[in-house]
Amino acid sequence: MSDEEPVDVLPTLRKDCLKQCPAPKLAYEACIKRIEIKGEGDCEAWYFDMLGCVDKCVAPKIMSYTK
Repeated sequence: MSDEEPVDVLPTLRKDCLKQCPAPKLAYEACIKRIEIKGEGDCEAWYFDMLGCVDKCVAPKIMSYTK
């Protein structure tokens, strides 16, 4: 067994995959701006839409890192 610390590649993969989800990202950012102006509400639904898009992109890639 190796003494090296394992590297978590998930944050890097998510960052790369976020580029492939421009529409959900823009919708989420627009929601955040509306909330900042209004001062109330949340963007949970938009966040989960964006995260779902990212996860669909990440899923096949992360499997190549598992042993």
